[in-house]
Amino acid sequence: TDTIRSYNIIISNFEDNTKLYQEKLDEVIDHHNRMFHICDSLTNIMDSLPLGSPLDTLIMSSNYGSRKNSETQKWEYHPGTDFLADWRDTVYATGAGIIGVLHYSNGYGRTIVIDHVSGYKSRYAHLTRYFVKRGDFVKRGDAIGTAGNTGHSRGYHLHYEVSRQGKLTNPKDYIRL
Repeated sequence: TDTIRSYNIIISNFEDNTKLYQEKLDEVIDHHNRMFHICDSLTNIMDSLPLGSPLDTLIMSSNYGSRKNSETQKWEYHPGTDFLADWRDTVYATGAGIIGVLHYSNGYGRTIVIDHVSGYKSRYAHLTRYFVKRGDFVKRGDAIGTAGNTGHSRGYHLHYEVSRQGKLTNPKDYIRL
């Protein structure tokens, strides 16, 4: 009977240790799952920020900020960056988001505005064609239109803007040129 009691104690200790080990393992798995969820959420946010390239080839033709108007010779504020492009050049979404604006204006011509996370917006202007419609969800790299010469434009190009919470920012800060 002493032997049986010894075995019972060993078995009981083994069961207690197994239960403790399982509890610790469950804690580690739960922590891992929470961390995976956080990383997945951060990846989705990064994919939604306007951090991509709007064209296959980026050749800047006009900077963001002050510039001299070639017609009036006066200095004026330029709210975006212009990139040389042909009417056949595909324009891409720079981050995931919802097409919030799709319209024609006298200044910008055919324009698309994508609403991204955290109050970011990206604007694509002077387009020749649209490939999307208002309310569409797009991912970074999705084709949204073709570059153009619509509105007040002096040749084929893409006018690109980035804003956050309504405040325009320099698009070069978001694109690796």
